[in-house]
Amino acid sequence: MEPLLVKFVPGSVFRVPAGPDNFAYGVMLSHFPYVAFFDKRTGFGEGGVPSIPPMFVLVVAKPAYSKGQWGQPVRIIPAESLPPVPRFFWQSPTNKNDCKIVEPIKRRVPASPHDCVGLEAEAVWSASHIESRIIDAYAGRPNIFAESLRVKL
Repeated sequence: MEPLLVKFVPGSVFRVPAGPDNFAYGVMLSHFPYVAFFDKRTGFGEGGVPSIPPMFVLVVAKPAYSKGQWGQPVRIIPAESLPPVPRFFWQSPTNKNDCKIVEPIKRRVPASPHDCVGLEAEAVWSASHIESRIIDAYAGRPNIFAESLRVKL
């Protein structure tokens, strides 16, 4: 049997596993490779609009979804109902003062480390790291991978 191959299609909604009995919704945003992750209690109202903001939005490695481990989409949200791609930050690993805010999509604006506080790092996340982060979010604890990517002041 051939493996299931899933393509990036904006608006596709997946049930992303988070441990043996839990899940979150992953929603492919308007531009590859951005995916918003929503709490499992999220409702999808009129026009498919999610009822609450995402827990987080990440840059997702293609194998996280393309090999079918998240299954096929459970629904499609219309493009006009998708949350926007947020700003991210980039920080040099050798010079903490060399920071940039990454505007949607891929425009880089020089910034100070303090300007980047509260933004997600522009880092590519694998399926296992995403699932770990969802599990930790439900448990109310910090995620080791997310913490390691926070801006260094």
